Amino acid sequence: MKVQISSEQNALECPHEAIRRVLSAALRREGKSAELSVALVDDHRMAELNRRYLGREGVTDVLAFPYGEGADEIEGEIVVNAELALRRGAGRPHGPEGELMLYVVHGVLHLLGYDDHRQDDVRRMRRREQAVLAAAGYRVEF
Repeated sequence: MKVQISSEQNALECPHEAIRRVLSAALRREGKSAELSVALVDDHRMAELNRRYLGREGVTDVLAFPYGEGADEIEGEIVVNAELALRRGAGRPHGPEGELMLYVVHGVLHLLGYDDHRQDDVRRMRRREQAVLAAAGYRVEF
């Protein structure tokens, strides 16, 4: 697994090793390797990207951009909203870092082909998120 991690925000310290651990757990469970870029951004940047690439106004938690996929490897970028993770995570038992890791896992699952448009797909994705996060040492409640 090749991962480049950058932080373009000041809300949270960037937990590089935790991000790598979570990504590794997700990829191991799916039997894939990856070349990924993960960027932590603030609300302003996320709203800009959301508008530009999805045509939606406002912030979102995570955006995933696939660059390619082979039989055993995926390539892509995951953009995570650290400010939103700080706000939402502050009110949850798993805290801001757990919330951030949830967004990272959600993004990589999208790159792996998971979808969350229909209710049964949402349930499937939530189960996978919890399994991956537990494997990486996080207990996240939705």
